[in-house]
Amino acid sequence: MLILSEHRRKLIIRTLLCLMPIVGMAVDLIAPSLPAIADSLNISSATTKNIITIYLLGYALGNFLTGFLTDALGRQKLIRIGLVGFIFASLLPIISPYIIVLLLSRFLQGLTIGAVAVVARAILSDILPPQELVRLGVIMGSMFGLGPVIGPLVGGYLQFYLGWQACFAFFAIISIIAFIAVFIILPETHFNRHPLNIKNIRTNLLEVLSHKKFMAMVLNMGAIYSLIIAFNTVGPFLIQNQLKYTPVFFGHIALCMGVMFILATFTCRYLLKKYKVEQLFLVFINTFFVIALLALVMSYIYDKSITLIAIASAFMFFACGIIFPMSMGKGISLFRHIAGTATATMYFINVLMTSITALILSFVNIHNAIALMWTYFLLISICAVIYWSVINKNK
Repeated sequence: MLILSEHRRKLIIRTLLCLMPIVGMAVDLIAPSLPAIADSLNISSATTKNIITIYLLGYALGNFLTGFLTDALGRQKLIRIGLVGFIFASLLPIISPYIIVLLLSRFLQGLTIGAVAVVARAILSDILPPQELVRLGVIMGSMFGLGPVIGPLVGGYLQFYLGWQACFAFFAIISIIAFIAVFIILPETHFNRHPLNIKNIRTNLLEVLSHKKFMAMVLNMGAIYSLIIAFNTVGPFLIQNQLKYTPVFFGHIALCMGVMFILATFTCRYLLKKYKVEQLFLVFINTFFVIALLALVMSYIYDKSITLIAIASAFMFFACGIIFPMSMGKGISLFRHIAGTATATMYFINVLMTSITALILSFVNIHNAIALMWTYFLLISICAVIYWSVINKNK
């Protein structure tokens, strides 16, 4: 068993937390460039939106497969391999700017950064007790939320001044820095290995999938994070193509959305000191359901209003910043003995739901706020159904 000093433990935690913005940024930084990619490569908007969908598919598979591998093989080598793979994937579109290469790059980016994310969460479960892990889940959500905050803003400026390939150069540079930090700081933390065989995988999966409360948290995460994916998928085309604003303007709008997400995670952290998770679920899920319904009604009156789109989206990002980290922290704390498998399953289902959302939206040509508000309302409704049917009955 690894014995860590308090100083070393804090250094490991800080290093892992610094990886979270890269994970969160991998979707959002490219979003302002989607219309430009469509024009540059002479492809349809539907195909361009699949740049997000295929990334999410890779991310889901990266999480799922790595969960089993890390429980069997450990943490250190896998997180290093994941970062090297992400660097390689980020360089591909710079070397060969074709749509097939771009889609392959995005899939590999998702696969490799998904591996990094699940190993990072598993390391935290190795070195932290359950209560600290739940509290840190909120901080992880805050750090992850830095991606939606700074990603679109940075991506907007990179697109405006240097073009869409600069986004991939940026990914390569920050992942090289991350690899150096991980190589120097992170030790192996997992020694209670689970042999990699079908029987163990099936046993661990059945244990995780049969836990109603865990599955409720996972489905909550998928539905609520799909709110952000919905904005990132259709927002650039709606705001830039239909409403005629620039990529930089979209970047600033997305920055405001990210700030709302971060404010929500800090609000959540404060409230968790005073109230139980179940109490917060009750208040916030029902409150945001009402807000989404009101926004839907208003969209039929102000269907071309950038103000309505921005305000409604800000509330949805705030909802995600409250509900997502609570669900994640609570879910991870339930399966510390098979943390890799649990987090792999959690994020596989979560990201699979978001990729399905992105895929559906790739076929929708959104000209106004109505379709976006319907998307928000339906996703929040899923959270409400999950709460009243499962979470509220298993307090």
